[in-house]
Amino acid sequence: MEHPELGIEALIAIGIGLFVGLEREHRHVDEGEPEVHTVLGVRTFALFALLGWLVAAFGGPWPWLAPATLAIVGALIMAQYLREEGQKRLGLTTEVAALVVFVLGMVVHFEELFAVALALVTTLLLISKPWVRSVVPALRRVELTSTLQLAILLAIVLPLLPMEPIDPWGVIAPRKIGLFVVLVAGIGFVGYVLSRVLGASRAAGVTGAVGGLVSSTALTAAMARQVRASPALEAASQGATMIASAVAMTRLLVIVFVANPLVASKLVLPLLAMSAVMAVPAFFTLRRAGAAGKAAPARGSAAKAGAARGGGAEAGEHQVRNPFELIPALKWGVFLCAVLLAAHFASYFFGSRGLLAAAAAAGLADVDAISLAACRQAAAGTVDSGTAVLAVVIAAVANTIVKAGISWVAGGREYGMRIAVVFVIAIAVCVGAAVAAVHLPA
Repeated sequence: MEHPELGIEALIAIGIGLFVGLEREHRHVDEGEPEVHTVLGVRTFALFALLGWLVAAFGGPWPWLAPATLAIVGALIMAQYLREEGQKRLGLTTEVAALVVFVLGMVVHFEELFAVALALVTTLLLISKPWVRSVVPALRRVELTSTLQLAILLAIVLPLLPMEPIDPWGVIAPRKIGLFVVLVAGIGFVGYVLSRVLGASRAAGVTGAVGGLVSSTALTAAMARQVRASPALEAASQGATMIASAVAMTRLLVIVFVANPLVASKLVLPLLAMSAVMAVPAFFTLRRAGAAGKAAPARGSAAKAGAARGGGAEAGEHQVRNPFELIPALKWGVFLCAVLLAAHFASYFFGSRGLLAAAAAAGLADVDAISLAACRQAAAGTVDSGTAVLAVVIAAVANTIVKAGISWVAGGREYGMRIAVVFVIAIAVCVGAAVAAVHLPA
């Protein structure tokens, strides 16, 4: 063969048609639908793909050939659909898939890998019908709106933001601030989806993990309020609070590693040790909560029945009202800007001591912002890596103290005592490991 690449392209086109056609011809097997006879089977799909490739490969001298052939193929498919109108039809999915396969056959001649990727995505869309039928009716309007908002931020707003700093001090880069806002809002959206699918009251560990990804401080406050309303959920709430803080420390390590790998290398031991000290008691606390739930099934059933009679949620259900809250995310973006400026000026006027003081103040509300600022200054050479490590540790310690205080005040002395003891031990381990890591040679 003079041009073997043409033969390979033809085989790829035929393979795409066979792959999609096989799914269409056997779709009724797993869906439990009655078999509907149609001429648009495996062989027809393969021929459509081959025809598309032939038009693209040899229709160069005749630019009108591709649109004309597409029109003819579309007319044939529509005629077949009208001829089978008497049978039970559920839509035009098979017919549209046939047109897509014809176009994919054309794309093979220009971009083989792209055509194969599109064919796989097409098949994935086709086989997702049972999932779509079960999930889409359960979606709420606010969830669709939130998904659209997140997509607009990612695809339109974020790429338009400048990458270079625009402030006189060269600290605030709009693209980085926008990415931080999108991450905050996006993590909240993921947490909402997981809570909707799994149910927070039935999986305290998952609730804590999601809370650690979104906001361990917010999760701590929610669990403390929950215990005030339902003391029987004390163990589950304690476990969720501990696991949220453990996940938050691990998440912080990942954020620091992305911002400054050198600083992260010195924080591996302190943050992971702190996370482990919180995670181990959380595991046993959640096991105790699960055992208590199994020991009293009747009481749990009565509680659910009472909630149903009252028209409210099950006791302890951690309700998430809005899957995508842009305003709170924007507030965190403003807070990040303020922290970046405060860290810059504190470091400029007071040197390393200014950064550590800013870390203690910022850690009362959030750890990520000041950690990013410290890592950025270490990368720029404004402060040394040891100071950046101490700044991150101070922020983490301050935030952990705040969460212990929230648990004690909002949840009560007995509830907060166990959490406070675990957090104090975790703080001691983290500080000791951090001091050792700072004095290690770089």
